[in-house]
Formats: sequence, C-alpha cells, structure tokens
Amino acid sequence: MGTTTELRRALKARFFAHARDRGFVVDERHQPQSTIFRRRAGDAVQIFEVQWEKYGRPRFTIHFGTCPAEGLRINDVVHAPEETLPTWCPDTGSLQPRRGSGLRSWFRQDSTFVQRLLGRPPLRDPAAVVDEVLSLFPELERYWASGEVGPHVRQWALDGSRPSNRENR
Repeated sequence: MGTTTELRRALKARFFAHARDRGFVVDERHQPQSTIFRRRAGDAVQIFEVQWEKYGRPRFTIHFGTCPAEGLRINDVVHAPEETLPTWCPDTGSLQPRRGSGLRSWFRQDSTFVQRLLGRPPLRDPAAVVDEVLSLFPELERYWASGEVGPHVRQWALDGSRPSNRENR
C-alpha cells in the first residue's frame, strides 16, 4: 500500500461524496496527480481540484477558479469548461489550512520534522485531514456565492498585482 492510499480513500469516501452532493461532477482523467470537480452555476462553471504532492507524500492542495459557461478564452482559443483547469481561471486561488505559500500551507497527513521532534506521531488519522477539509470548504462556497474571501481562501494574482485577501494586507 502506498503512502497516500489511506488518505485518498478517506478523502474519496467523505469529501468527494460531499462535493457530489453539492452538484459537482468528478473528473478523474488527471489521476493520480489530481482530481477535478466542476459544477454549473448560472453563466459560470465553478471548478476546484485536489492536487497531490508530486513526490508521493500524503499532502494535497485545493485550487479553485471560475470559468464562463461558454468557455475560457486564452490566446484567442476558447477552452470548454470541461477542459479548463482551475489554475487557468482569472479568479484562481487556493483553499488552505494555513497561511503562506508552498507545501507548508497544504493539507497534510504527515507531521513536520519539528512536530515529530516534539513527540507528534509521524502520520495523523486520515479522518482528521478530511474533517479539516470539510470544515474549511464552506469558505470556498461563500466565495463563490458572495465573493467573500475567508481566512483560508488565498487568491492568486495572475497579472502580477497583489491579490486582495487578508494574507497580503
């Protein structure tokens, strides 16, 4: 069994089912690296992905974005919503349990080196990681519903400007 197997199973059983219940369609074409979720919301398609850490450690990030229902135009080519990735969207960002960028802000089952030195077990219970995702996901839903940028939502600045969230104020 791989190092991410138990976490993937727990995430698929609980969080993927939660997303489906909210109208998201699961796209598994990019597995095992990522799983993409899409749902139509009026004249837009809301997209998020669970992207796994590339070296096989039990860590992942959640990227999101919103695509026009007619597709996203990039360099005079219109990409259908079902082919669009969330990181291509103009409002792209991440849902993350901790502030910052890089792997330290990802959802993770493994303890950091310092946490292990302080006596924490090497791996958290996978259910605890899924609980963390489920507790933060409503912030992403609020962002899509009202534009509210919660404390765990980090918007990216694709045009070089500073994103307008609390982390960078």
